[in-house]
Amino acid sequence: MLGQYDKLHDIIKQGEELLKTLPQELPAEYKQREAYIDWLKGWFYIRKKDADRALKHLEYSLSLREELGIKQEIALSLLGIAFVYLSLEVDYDRALNYAERGKTIAEKSGNKFLIGISLMRMGTILYLKGEIDRSIKYYEQFLTIFKELNDKPRMAQVLNNLSDNYRMKGELDRALECIEQAMALNREVGNLKAVANNHDYLIQILIDKGDLERAQISLHDLEQLKSQLKDKLINEMYLLDKALVLKTSLRARDRGKAEEILTQLLENENLKYELRYMALINLCELLLTELRITNDQGVLGELTQFIGQLLEMAEKSHSYWLLCETYLLQAKLSLLTFDIKKAQRFLTQAQQIAERLGLTQLSARIANEKEDLVKKLDLWEKLEEEDAPMSDRMELARLDEKVVKLIQRSIIFTVQVSEEKIAVSKEKKICLVCRGEVIGFSYNCKCGANYCENCARALSNLENVCWACETQIDYSKPVKLFKEEEERVKVEVKPKKK
Repeated sequence: MLGQYDKLHDIIKQGEELLKTLPQELPAEYKQREAYIDWLKGWFYIRKKDADRALKHLEYSLSLREELGIKQEIALSLLGIAFVYLSLEVDYDRALNYAERGKTIAEKSGNKFLIGISLMRMGTILYLKGEIDRSIKYYEQFLTIFKELNDKPRMAQVLNNLSDNYRMKGELDRALECIEQAMALNREVGNLKAVANNHDYLIQILIDKGDLERAQISLHDLEQLKSQLKDKLINEMYLLDKALVLKTSLRARDRGKAEEILTQLLENENLKYELRYMALINLCELLLTELRITNDQGVLGELTQFIGQLLEMAEKSHSYWLLCETYLLQAKLSLLTFDIKKAQRFLTQAQQIAERLGLTQLSARIANEKEDLVKKLDLWEKLEEEDAPMSDRMELARLDEKVVKLIQRSIIFTVQVSEEKIAVSKEKKICLVCRGEVIGFSYNCKCGANYCENCARALSNLENVCWACETQIDYSKPVKLFKEEEERVKVEVKPKKK
């Protein structure tokens, strides 16, 4: 891979040297070639995952092309910038803005290929934002154009993506139809790696449909391709799918083998993001089943560890949907050990992040969870007094339901972020609760913790203490103790003698 980068870099350098030999009396031609070289540099840095340099060169190529007024080339630069914001900066609103501008310019140029690529880019962005119906609309338009162009590889690519979208909607028959069409086209053009990738999606659709016999056949076909292609990613994909098929078995031995494979995959530090996410979520589901049956606190410890890894993934990838969902999951795990205070805090943190990002459906669901917890406080106290078995605690926390939803939504692992990517720096104050930049009114604790106005208000209403040092936030209000803290205070504070 490094050798390929070096070779590409050398070719770009040669192009720059040739550019210098152009006569100066041809400024338009010089500018057009300079813009093309910077566009290539932009894609070179995209492949190296250097967002800043990629944007620098793509934006410069855009400025030159706008001066020249060459619409097709302007569209190419806009779509390149959209790709940076999509895949490297993880800023979907900006990505969508540039993709829409690219589509508008492409339509003015009349270039069907570029119009189609714009639609594809918009469909992917909307898919990752969770706007499935709009994503399908653009993918279908893309498919119509590339059918006219008879571009079978790209038709197969969008059909694969459509199968994901329909699976997300629960339209499994339509999802199956799309993935089968994609496989047929990839076989026709001889793209075996793409066929292997199609098998990955096919197996998961068949598992969702309950067609385990056919899922096993598809897994066998994928194994044959794995042996033929000897590709590391396809091998990892095969292992994950094998674990997913084994996990459907009622036999403890098969489920144990699935757990073993998933654990093995997670030991690979370079495992692809999507595969790591799927492995973690499915391993958590297996451990939940084991926890219910065995009542083993050690299993709960393992589960907590893996959910911690999910949280780390969410934070590193700026996947705020996953961050909220993981906090929600941690809240439910806290309930299993009767830590009501920690559960309340996780729910508050999830809701504040969801509200800040405008995730209305998720925010409403978290609010319902908070309300449900308040209603069930007496039940939780009763379970704690009785030292109830783990199965009873899990049922009251609806923990199985939570993990199933995460698995069903496993494809959308990045959230619809409606603002600039959030980053912690020395110049910025970051809210301890919602992770957003603190602007305007804020509460700054003496311990160094910062809270935005909304989160400071939420905390003062919840318990009125700083989460970092437990000191009082609003001195006009009392500190609200949780029940376990009240009991401790009663023991510690002895009545004064009269």
